[in-house]
Amino acid sequence: MTEFRPSNPADRYLHELMPTLIGIGPAGNLMCYGSCFIAWPHMAVTAKHVVEELVRHDPAIALSGFATFEYWVIQVVWDGDEHDYVVWSIDSIGTSPHSDIAIIWLRGMNDKAEQYKNHRQWKMAPMTFDPPLVGEQVRAFGIHNVRFDGSRIDALRKFEHIACNADRSQSVGTVKAHYWAGRDRGLYNFPCFEVDARFEHGMSGGLVINDRSQVCGIVCGSLPPSTEGEEHVSYVTMLWPMMAIPVPSKLVEGGLGEDAGRYRLRDLSAKGIFTPEGWERVLIEDISGHPGGTTIRYQRRT
Repeated sequence: MTEFRPSNPADRYLHELMPTLIGIGPAGNLMCYGSCFIAWPHMAVTAKHVVEELVRHDPAIALSGFATFEYWVIQVVWDGDEHDYVVWSIDSIGTSPHSDIAIIWLRGMNDKAEQYKNHRQWKMAPMTFDPPLVGEQVRAFGIHNVRFDGSRIDALRKFEHIACNADRSQSVGTVKAHYWAGRDRGLYNFPCFEVDARFEHGMSGGLVINDRSQVCGIVCGSLPPSTEGEEHVSYVTMLWPMMAIPVPSKLVEGGLGEDAGRYRLRDLSAKGIFTPEGWERVLIEDISGHPGGTTIRYQRRT
């Protein structure tokens, strides 16, 4: 049985777990790029095509490293009945050469963010690299229909107030098929699984959880029913290819030597930093002359 409905607005944990990624343009224009979620302290995960959309609107990032837009990743946090905002900027971005996954490394931007010194302050969900079995139920979460009504700029066209409102939804569905090598050579040419849940535009990059409340994938796309009454066909990115995403050498202890720039997320896991279930079964091999320079595979449980 499939179901699509608003998320519980009183779910404070979900609001902190899933921040909003917005861009602030020089001409007073505001954009939201999709959904993301906190996977580890200072580390947000989203879909790679969400980051590619960001680059499409702000090509200077890829060309020179100087952004035209200013980027904020905003969390809503609660203390009793009072809420506050934790604002992060983007320190760096890493994308997967093998899948539709991207990592956004966060840097504190306001006083509230600077207080996040202790890992226990972060809201995170347990993660598994094992996709749910065919027939199992999953829940996907994401934002869509983002509105900036109520935002104000001053005489110098600088924002004095930013109001960001969005519909936060959850979609329930059943796993229909696994595509370990990708469904096709075009749109879904990476490890993913098919579900009959409904995903709205803007939910891309949102988290998908299994019936054990583990994050098991990322919302990556949906095909609407061709006829009334037909099931939705949607796709969830498997998570294990993220282990090959490059990470800044400064994040790896002792990583400022001659191998700087060659580190991957798996190097952090090997040091006990970010250890999702199944990380040790991700096998990465460097191959000279191979497109992208590496191959990656996952040892499935038998």
